[in-house]
Amino acid sequence: MAAISGMAFSAHAAERFITVASTTSTEQSGLFKHILPVFEKKTGIQVRVVALGTGQALDMGRRGDADVVFVHDKAAEEKFVAGGFGVRRLDVMYNDFVLIGPKSDPAKAAGGRDIVAAFKRIRDVQAPFVSRGDRSGTHAAELRLWQMAGIDIAPTKRAWYRETGSGMGPALNTASAMNAYILSDRGT
Repeated sequence: MAAISGMAFSAHAAERFITVASTTSTEQSGLFKHILPVFEKKTGIQVRVVALGTGQALDMGRRGDADVVFVHDKAAEEKFVAGGFGVRRLDVMYNDFVLIGPKSDPAKAAGGRDIVAAFKRIRDVQAPFVSRGDRSGTHAAELRLWQMAGIDIAPTKRAWYRETGSGMGPALNTASAMNAYILSDRGT
């Protein structure tokens, strides 16, 4: 996870608030409920969080609609800063990913230590797989794993691959209902 400072704070100084474009995963983790009251009490600055996928949060920053972008796709973050949309990128915490699957485990992925091999087995047996499909950091990580496995995952070519276009919580619910595999950030 990284925070990228986008705009000078003075733009909202008179109003005493900042806007944070953050990942849905961070918002759903409950972190903001713990840290924002402390920040607001200490600084007198209200924080307005807009929870989106990483790609959408970065778009919000590019438009100048966010003071801070709190996302988790290092390559996209570095491009954002290099493009002049952010002042600097800071590591704030880390986020890792887990492959979650149905109890029946048709791809025999449980307990494995090689996620790329697990993705290949999912493709080989055409086990249902749910993707966030929302340009989030989790979605970007998933696409990198398919690429590392040498698999072209164009959804129109794969009946077993479903994109939800949603945040992590709804995507997990869809995967559960479909008895499908899904890549999830551990925080959610």
